[in-house]
Amino acid sequence: MSYRVGYTLASTPSTQTMRTSFQRDRVAPVMSMNRIAQLACERFLVLMNETLLIKEHRLSNMSQVLKYLNGMHEDVGMSGDRGDFYRRKLAEQIYLKFGISGVNHTNVIVLVESAISLERASRQLMSEGGLTRDAPPIDIDETVLDILARLADMF
Repeated sequence: MSYRVGYTLASTPSTQTMRTSFQRDRVAPVMSMNRIAQLACERFLVLMNETLLIKEHRLSNMSQVLKYLNGMHEDVGMSGDRGDFYRRKLAEQIYLKFGISGVNHTNVIVLVESAISLERASRQLMSEGGLTRDAPPIDIDETVLDILARLADMF
């Protein structure tokens, strides 16, 4: 059953939203780089722990990773550059697990140090510029950022 009731509009329809000007969020790329650096550091820790060649068997921070890669740890029985062995092993794990070529025992420590410095710089920028949504750019090599993003599965 239908009722034929006539009606008229009280006013012309208009949208309820106000128009605002677009403001560019310059902190968003910094937040993305911070996440990439955090995930890459976590992956470095996991890869070093998975080798089962480390005395502690559980590295918990990046300073321990750097200690092993630089050969500054106490390891009785290993002569020569003790860090070279761990650098080669980490570079091999990066290639096997993620298929990233070009990382070898000579430049893997630069990659780890870049991840640490990127995480620190992006965290500092987010704490300073997070309220104003304005942040200066971060200086990082594009190839290193690409490798870190592939390690973090964010490419």
